[in-house]
Amino acid sequence: MLKSEAFDYGEVAEALVEAISTLTGGKVLIEANSNGEQPDYPFCTYSIISPYIPITFDVVQSETFEAVFSLTWHDVSGLNVLNLANRTNKWFRSFRGRDFLFQKNIIVVDVKTDGQRDDLISIEYERKAGLDIRLRLNDSFIDEVESIDTFEINNEN
Repeated sequence: MLKSEAFDYGEVAEALVEAISTLTGGKVLIEANSNGEQPDYPFCTYSIISPYIPITFDVVQSETFEAVFSLTWHDVSGLNVLNLANRTNKWFRSFRGRDFLFQKNIIVVDVKTDGQRDDLISIEYERKAGLDIRLRLNDSFIDEVESIDTFEINNEN
């Protein structure tokens, strides 16, 4: 029987959405390659590059693990997306950014700028620049195991 559910990546996504909004004064972060209306430029997307990187191999309950999230800024200006990606990188490496996520039980392990990720859309380019964030997370999963309260030893051969 499960006492609690397995890890919810939505909680990390919500924390990143709030972080991007805080950092940029209201710019949005949405899931990459998702359905729905595209927000006004500039906006940021996230994708989960590596959802589970084990730190230990024998822990199942309350396990600590790492995951890599990729953030990509989108705009019509190449310089603007580079500036936003650089600003985002610096913020997640700063005390303020690390503490923001720490308050949500998320540890920033590493932040790497990936650079430009431009796309040709029909006859014009959408400018993109991004970064990858490696995060340390805690899984609250607990396996409720029935205990043996009494047992009887029978000395018969």
